[in-house]
Amino acid sequence: MSESLGWLAALSRQKLEHDVTTISKRDFLRLLGFGASTLGLQSMLGSFAFAQDGALPGWAALPDGAVPKTGGKLVYAQTYPNWAVGTSDNGKHPYYWIDLLTRSVWNSLVWVDHDYNLQGELAESWAATDETLKVWDFKLREGVLFHNGKEMTSDDVVASFNAHIAQKGSGFITKWFEKIEAQGPYAVRFTLNAPYAEWPYALAEYRLVVVPAAEPEVIFTDGIGTGPFKLVEVDNRRGFKAVRNENYWLTGRPFLDELEGYVVNSQTAINGFRSGQFNAVFNIDPTTAGQYETDGGIIHKSAGGDQFLIALPKNLDIAWNDPRVRLAVSLSIDREAINSIVYNDPGTWVGNDTQMSGLNAEFLARDKAYDVEAAKKLLAEAGYANGIDLPPVVFSPSFPEMPRIMAIVVESLKKGGINMEIREMPTDGFDAYVKSVNEPYGRPSAGVVGPRNAAINLGRMVANEQEKGAWTGESADAFAKLYAETIAEPSAEKRLGIYQELQRIIQSDTPAIVLGGRRNMLAHAPTVKNLKSHSQNWSSRFDDVWIES
Repeated sequence: MSESLGWLAALSRQKLEHDVTTISKRDFLRLLGFGASTLGLQSMLGSFAFAQDGALPGWAALPDGAVPKTGGKLVYAQTYPNWAVGTSDNGKHPYYWIDLLTRSVWNSLVWVDHDYNLQGELAESWAATDETLKVWDFKLREGVLFHNGKEMTSDDVVASFNAHIAQKGSGFITKWFEKIEAQGPYAVRFTLNAPYAEWPYALAEYRLVVVPAAEPEVIFTDGIGTGPFKLVEVDNRRGFKAVRNENYWLTGRPFLDELEGYVVNSQTAINGFRSGQFNAVFNIDPTTAGQYETDGGIIHKSAGGDQFLIALPKNLDIAWNDPRVRLAVSLSIDREAINSIVYNDPGTWVGNDTQMSGLNAEFLARDKAYDVEAAKKLLAEAGYANGIDLPPVVFSPSFPEMPRIMAIVVESLKKGGINMEIREMPTDGFDAYVKSVNEPYGRPSAGVVGPRNAAINLGRMVANEQEKGAWTGESADAFAKLYAETIAEPSAEKRLGIYQELQRIIQSDTPAIVLGGRRNMLAHAPTVKNLKSHSQNWSSRFDDVWIES
C-alpha cells in the first residue's frame, strides 16, 4: 500500500472529538496524512466526451430531466466492511474487496435492481431450455472489454464460474451446479443437478463476477474486471482508488473520472464528511442522519436491508424447544418500536419470522405481529404462567444500530414475562465462539441475513443449519418437501402462492425469530447526484452517479 493510503493507519491512532465543526478541510487532510497524490488522478484519465448515442438497457435510464455532468471524483466512506476481509490480504480478489460493493470494478451476469427485479448485466437474456428447469442458456453481451483490453467471451464466463465453484464462492449456486459449457463465443449453458426455477437470480451475487480466463491458481487475483472503474491501488482493510474505464460497455458511462472508497468507523465518517474529505457515506448510523443534514448532507434511505435473525438451537434442553414458547417470544417483541425509534420509519413492514423481506412480492405478514396478551397465554399453556427465564443470546454488531435494536427486544420481552439477556460481544472471534459448541448449530445468537428473492430466502430454512437451529418434526418435513416442489414449478404465478404457504408453515412453528430488516441509509453532499442506497447493500452501483461542481 502506497503512502497515499496510509492515512487510515494514522487515523486509527487519533482520537477525534465528536464536535469537529472547528476543524477545517485542510486540517483534516493534514491529520489524516493525505498528500497531493491523493487529491487527484486527473493526469491518468485523458479526455472524455460523453456519448449521447448507443443503446442502453432500460434499467440504466436516468431520472427524467437529468442532465449528468462528466468528471469529478466520488470519495465515499464505508462503515460496513466485507466480512471476509480478515481471511485474505488480496484486495484485488472480488471475494476480499474492501466492502461488498464489487460492481465498482466488476460485473456479474445479472443484477438485482432497487425493486428486486432481475436485470441483465453481462447477460442480455436467459431462459430454461425446457420445463425440467435443469438446463439454462444465457446470451452474453457482445463487445464487452475487460480492463486489459481483452474482449469478454464465453470462455471467460466458463472459466469464472468453474473457479467460483472450486473456490466455493457462493453456497447459493454450489448446491445446484453440475457444469457450464460455452455455446459459441457469446453464449453459455448451465446444467444443474436438480430443477431450479429461479437459478438466474442466484447468479446476481456480489462475488459471482466475470473475469478473464486464467489458470486456477491465479484467476481473480489481478483486480481486472469489466466494471465502470479500473483499479489503481487497494488495501482491502483500508481503501481503494480507481479511475474511469473509458471502454465501459454501458455507452457514455461512468460519469465520474475517479472513485475512492475507505473503510472507517461511524464517527470518523461524520468527521470526514464535515471536513469535506468524504462526499458520501454508506451505511450511516440512523441516529446520525441529523448530523449529516446539519452539515448540508442529503440522506437516501432504502425501503429495506439486512434482516436481524435470532437463532434458537432446538437440540438442547431449553424451554424454547416448545413451539408455543418460541411463538410467545415472537409475539412479545415490539417490532414497530424498532422501526419508529431506530429508523424513524413508523407504519412500515416488520419481520414475519421468515427470512423474507417486506419488499419481496411474496412476503406474508403475520396476522398480528405484536400481541403481549396472546404471548402470556401461550406461556401459561406451556407451563410458564408466572413468566420464564431463557438462556442468553449473543451478538456482535454488524451495524451500528444493532445494540439499540437488541435493547428494545429485551425490554419488549419483559412485558411478556420473558427474561432473556442479549449480550453484545466484540467482532474478533465472535463467529468462532458461536460455533465452538453444539456443532453445527452453535450457541443461541443473533445475526443478520441479507435480503434476496423468495427461493433463496426460504431455502435457508432447508440449507442453513445455524439459522434453522435443528428444526425437525412434521412442520420441518412438510416445509422441506413443499420447498423442493416449489422451486421445480415452472409457473411464477403458482410459485408465488406456494411461497406464501411456506411462510405459513414457518410461522406456525417459529423455528427462528426474525425481527425485520434495517433501512439502509447513505448520506451524500448536495453536489453528488443519483447516488442511491440499495436494500441489497452489495447491489449498489456507481456507473450512473455524477458530480455537479
